[in-house]
Amino acid sequence: MINIACIKHQVNLATLSAETALWAHPETHFRQIRERHTPAVYPGIRRSRPGEKRGITNGVRLDDNTYANGLIKRSLGLARSLVVGFECCHVWPGTCYDTRYYSVIANLVLIPAALASLTDHDPQVRSASQYRALELYRWHPDEKPAPVRPDRYPENWRAPQPDPKFAVNPRLIEPSSRGNPSSTVTDDPDQRPVSLEKLRLWAGKPGQNHHCIIALMCDHGPISRDQLVRKMEALGFSRNPYGAVASLMTNKGNAYSRVFIERGGELHIHPDIEATTLRLWSRCRVPKA
Repeated sequence: MINIACIKHQVNLATLSAETALWAHPETHFRQIRERHTPAVYPGIRRSRPGEKRGITNGVRLDDNTYANGLIKRSLGLARSLVVGFECCHVWPGTCYDTRYYSVIANLVLIPAALASLTDHDPQVRSASQYRALELYRWHPDEKPAPVRPDRYPENWRAPQPDPKFAVNPRLIEPSSRGNPSSTVTDDPDQRPVSLEKLRLWAGKPGQNHHCIIALMCDHGPISRDQLVRKMEALGFSRNPYGAVASLMTNKGNAYSRVFIERGGELHIHPDIEATTLRLWSRCRVPKA
């Protein structure tokens, strides 16, 4: 009945899910693979099936979703008190019963409880979430084909939470945004990333220098500042490549605005806007040098 009502009233549950779902930062997933050589954080745990008791059976711990729930909340880097009223959902149906996929960060998302009960079996939400996981984490279950971009794919996804291990500064919740668990700011205005409104505007202007610099970072980053400058020089689209890159690393003065951060000698797209930037520039690449 819900699907029929949504069609009748032109309600797209996938759009509501995109607006409210909380995703972990892609780097949190990629770091797990680099350091542990497996995407599963708890490779010996799965959810218990109906009729199965919690505990260890044949060397496998059967869980009631507690481990997955705690994992996604820690991966968001937020206190549990800020994510009350959300449910931990697995992106791919049935994978919670598989030890390979139960605790994969790329397979987990927090959805408001009021929506989770409505969207569990909605095909639009499922297909949109699976494609979103591919966008963010380049991941899908081994035996499943890579999802394709569905029709009416939402464009209003929330940016993933900052990676808690590599946050630029401690995040503080604004008093005016306590009802919005994913609204975060830094305590230093100079560390905040460019606004999403400005970022979307830049994405539509492929002839401008800052658009091309960001496109290079999407294609080649993370790379050192010198490597990025050499690629810019090879393409010849900036008279002052070092100055142009520096202008994308600060909000001060007449700078473009902060898009990049430097970490470990390499430039990265600011973690708060990385997923949105990659999506906006996914079809806007500059020619290869």
